[in-house]
Amino acid sequence: MMTKKTAAIMTLGCRLNQADSALLSDRLRKLGFEIVSTDAPSSPNLIIVNSCAVTAVASKKSRQALKAIRGENPQSFIVMTGCSAVVDGKELNKLDECDLILSNEQKKEIEYILPRYLAYLDSNNTKPEKTDAESTIFNEQTETYFPFKTRAILKVQEGCENFCTYCIVPYARGKERSRDLEETLADFKQLVAAGFKEIVLSGVNICNYKCGETDLVGLIERLLEVPGDYRIRLSSTEPGPIVPALVRCMAENPEKICAFLHLPLQNGSERILKEMGRKYTAAEYAEMIADARKLIPNLHLGTDLIVGFPGETEADFKESCAFMKKIGFSNIHVFPFSPRQGTPAEKMPGRVVGDELDKRLEALKEIKSASASAFAESMLGQREVVLVETKRSNGVCEGWSGNYIKIKFKDEKSEPKTLVPVICRKILPDGSLAAEITE
Repeated sequence: MMTKKTAAIMTLGCRLNQADSALLSDRLRKLGFEIVSTDAPSSPNLIIVNSCAVTAVASKKSRQALKAIRGENPQSFIVMTGCSAVVDGKELNKLDECDLILSNEQKKEIEYILPRYLAYLDSNNTKPEKTDAESTIFNEQTETYFPFKTRAILKVQEGCENFCTYCIVPYARGKERSRDLEETLADFKQLVAAGFKEIVLSGVNICNYKCGETDLVGLIERLLEVPGDYRIRLSSTEPGPIVPALVRCMAENPEKICAFLHLPLQNGSERILKEMGRKYTAAEYAEMIADARKLIPNLHLGTDLIVGFPGETEADFKESCAFMKKIGFSNIHVFPFSPRQGTPAEKMPGRVVGDELDKRLEALKEIKSASASAFAESMLGQREVVLVETKRSNGVCEGWSGNYIKIKFKDEKSEPKTLVPVICRKILPDGSLAAEITE
């Protein structure tokens, strides 16, 4: 009889996947598993690969990770879940590397789907044959568990109904749903009680959170009623009607809500935004940003940008670059267009490829670097609060500010998982800031 079952989770992709993995960890823990790292000395009995498929490259990396995990752990029972399990399910079913494929929805019912495997573990019988899991109802009914992290990611929303012409996510994640308010509050409280100093609200489109009459701003206001030494960070938020109210809420609670907004722009050309099926114009986006910067000092503004969307002309690209420079983002995630099977953009003509695509990517990387440097420069002399993540033997601490700048400072007393106020003094060669302790 096996007395100790171990499980590991490899997480690829977005913060929502990290939040899902934390929920999976708690479910497995309640089933009697000890959660271990994927690089544990002994192969875990169970390994879950929580995959990504936002681009074709992400799907490929998910398959490569699956094959590597199987190669290193030939006797483990391996479950493939996440967006690649949904989008690439037919292809994955042909592989021998995984024993079970679960959709995103089925993550929430893993304790009901795995009993055959659990019986295999306890009886030392032959590994069961691969089987297709049955569809289940969306229901969390568990808590977020992060055994190896300094910050926690709290899932509050799932799914997307924007159906941008290039995006596979609505097909992989399904319709929009919001997590029950009371369950979200309870999970948040236990994370605060567990000592997490930063809790990140995550979802596919958290700006569309809606539980009864409570929208995202209402949810945050309820969370802020919870006493404790913590701060809230918003994960990626789609530009939309709630942004002005959200910004006001952030401005009214500067000590509790990080001065951080990641608003995916995707393109700075009005014409391309329309072709993408985005729900705003570049002018509307610029107005949102201007209003946010008036209210929130030292705001970190991040974004995503797709280069080489089908039909993107040289004029469109120049318009996009000019817009990026005008806004002055703190950080830019640049992606080449990735055709996803089943999306309208897959069949659109005029795809940018080869040397021209490479040239545009390089131009945007230069804008990205210049913008990041300007933001770092603007932070010199400013007071920020750092969540310490690591501390070296020489007393040098490293962590992230509320507005998401990597900061290093020396202090013998500060420890990981604590919030420490500092003054930013110098830009280091790696782009991080050197700082000193303050009150």
